Amino acid sequence: MGRIEPLLFLLLAVLTINSSCAFSLVKGATKRTTFASRLSASSENNELQPVRKVAIIGSGICGLSLAHALLKSGDIEIEIFDSRTELDEKVGSGIQLTGGMVALREISPQLQRNVADASLPLERVISRCRPWFGDNSNEPWKLLELDIQKAIRGSVEELITEDGEVLAYTILRGTLQRILHEELMKEHDTQVHFGKRLSGLDYSESDSGISLQFTDGESTGPFDLVVGCDGIKSVVKDYVNTGKTTSSNADGVETKGPSSAIYSGIRITFAIQEGDEADRDTAGAQFTQLFGNGAYALTSMYGAGKGEPAAKGAFLIYGDENYIGPFPKRKPEESSVKPLDENIDWTQDNRVPKDHINECLEVLQAASIPSNDIARIVEKSNRFFDLGVYFHNPFSLSGWVREFSKPNSGWFSGKTSKYAVLAGDAAHAMPPFLGQGGNQAIQDAVCLSTKIFQYNSQFQESTDADTVDLKVLLKEYESRRWLPTASITAKSVFLGYLEAGSSFFSNFRDAFFFVMGKVGVAEKVFMDSAKPKM
Repeated sequence: MGRIEPLLFLLLAVLTINSSCAFSLVKGATKRTTFASRLSASSENNELQPVRKVAIIGSGICGLSLAHALLKSGDIEIEIFDSRTELDEKVGSGIQLTGGMVALREISPQLQRNVADASLPLERVISRCRPWFGDNSNEPWKLLELDIQKAIRGSVEELITEDGEVLAYTILRGTLQRILHEELMKEHDTQVHFGKRLSGLDYSESDSGISLQFTDGESTGPFDLVVGCDGIKSVVKDYVNTGKTTSSNADGVETKGPSSAIYSGIRITFAIQEGDEADRDTAGAQFTQLFGNGAYALTSMYGAGKGEPAAKGAFLIYGDENYIGPFPKRKPEESSVKPLDENIDWTQDNRVPKDHINECLEVLQAASIPSNDIARIVEKSNRFFDLGVYFHNPFSLSGWVREFSKPNSGWFSGKTSKYAVLAGDAAHAMPPFLGQGGNQAIQDAVCLSTKIFQYNSQFQESTDADTVDLKVLLKEYESRRWLPTASITAKSVFLGYLEAGSSFFSNFRDAFFFVMGKVGVAEKVFMDSAKPKM
């Protein structure tokens, strides 16, 4: 990575400056319509109607959270479709929950309580590096230590409940999804339609709504709104970007053009060890980073359910030898190596044999990373994963919203007031190096549902006051959520390259983290990302 890494500082600065400008442009595009213009629009298009039926594509953290949020109103019907055959609790890694817990509390205090009871309080983050001098047997040097509980109490009051609880936790991703799914069935009697891979979506004039088509040959509808919560390889995002969707060939294999996802050239291999009786009384979690030459490792513990022993996770993050940053060393046609599958945030199962993990332990040794704790977790683990880190460019011109058009109609006469909108990783997939993917997805769900409720509330009163069009409110959702997610994406990309930097760059990285910890920048970055912005 040698020559490209110093440019990342410039890239981060540019992204930070441009984010404010782009946010202003998006926000400035919104407008409100008067009652007279609404009547005019109704004469040219369909009569404006409240949102009564919503299709949610994807039943990950974002899709399930949005379902809970929308069903609060009692007058919106939802259907959830997922390409997977089931939700498997035993896949995926662990995540941290901060601002996402505030969002869950807004959706349902009881739901938030159930998630908290299944989690571990996040207590601290410690970063260490291999000694610059001597051999690897020497004690690792401490770069920074962040007391999460103290830092939140001192600077982020939004993460503190009225009874003094700090909303910062760790939990297995599968456990969180299980709770969201079970509570959805229990409280709202709502099921997920599994085995439904979306292949197309369009406007049906006969039904005056959105029709969905699936690869199994079935179709359903009509819907007033489609929300893409289907991850980085989102079919709904394809439609929002191009007006077209992923297609399948005669064998049912997906065929598509260039993906909007960017492969970072960073790999993550990790193992999850289920807890035993000795872990049942674990009081809290600590993230421990161990930096080496061109790689780093992370260990932590995660809540695995109320009353269940905590699980352990060991992660190894390093650069793909076939890439320099996001750039392949050879042209694709000259290389037989394909990028790994996408982040575990965006796919269910990337399991690999334990033998592959043992190969990664050799990487630990070569990088001079103290690996005793990691080796112990690996030896006792039965779930192993290997994946590549992908992200979306936050400066896409397509945005997160697209209106459906009537078939074979002109631009002005073809408008339908029916929309596709993106949320979660489908909208803003980000590297996991600030631990914010799940948190931002839940906040998307709250913000989007609030705008839908705001739109529907206008139909409960007969008034000549200014009326807000649904597209305006969807764009307000996008503008509200774009800036925090774009900022986190930029910082996460920067941190990923910094933390997994080449051997030449590793000493600078160690010094950088040490200084940033001492002057309080590391704490500020963590707290700013954790703070809810809905």
